[in-house]
Amino acid sequence: MKTTIIGIALAATALTTANALKCQKNATGVLATREKRFEHKFDYDGHPVAEWTQYYKMKDGKLVTSKDPGEEYDFYSCEAEGNLVSGDRAEMTGVLKTKDGKKCLTNSFVWARKPAKWPAWEQVPKDVEKKVTLEDCAENGMGLRKQWFELSNAHRPGCSQELLHHGYYEDESLHLEYGEKGVAFDRIKELDNEEEKEEEDYRFSISYLMTGKLDDTC
Repeated sequence: MKTTIIGIALAATALTTANALKCQKNATGVLATREKRFEHKFDYDGHPVAEWTQYYKMKDGKLVTSKDPGEEYDFYSCEAEGNLVSGDRAEMTGVLKTKDGKKCLTNSFVWARKPAKWPAWEQVPKDVEKKVTLEDCAENGMGLRKQWFELSNAHRPGCSQELLHHGYYEDESLHLEYGEKGVAFDRIKELDNEEEKEEEDYRFSISYLMTGKLDDTC
């Protein structure tokens, strides 16, 4: 009987190992965005009238803006399976874990491609609060899709690395943004679309994992 129990336990362990993601820790940092405010809409190629770094922290179970740097996260690059975006020489793909490795940063939605339809993208799930939370780390399905990120190489030596939420290849890549509806990795607002015109300050966000400096020299 004891031999049988041990055999079952070993078989279960082997199955768990086989199904687990193959990941390696590559970077550590806090979450931040580089904010740029422009005088006119669609003037993102011009010079901003203001530019600053915005920090984030966890409060009451979800990500909020903060004056000071928040919690550190470890980025684990993982082998992508199925439709998940895979990394190359210019970037890594994987998950962001808490320092104890027990939870993963999770966006509450993705922007999925709609074949041969207009508009070309739709939020999935549609009717959810826009937020970023810490959830149990998933190994597949929509759970992992909402936890999958791209981390680029630093544009210049000593600078931080750009961070995007990007689950499946056909999903739209998302930057961390804040606004009236909350803090989440979301698509850039189309300012000519009245339904998406939350703010009139023409603010543009680029999100980073702060692995180095983050200022106007980067």
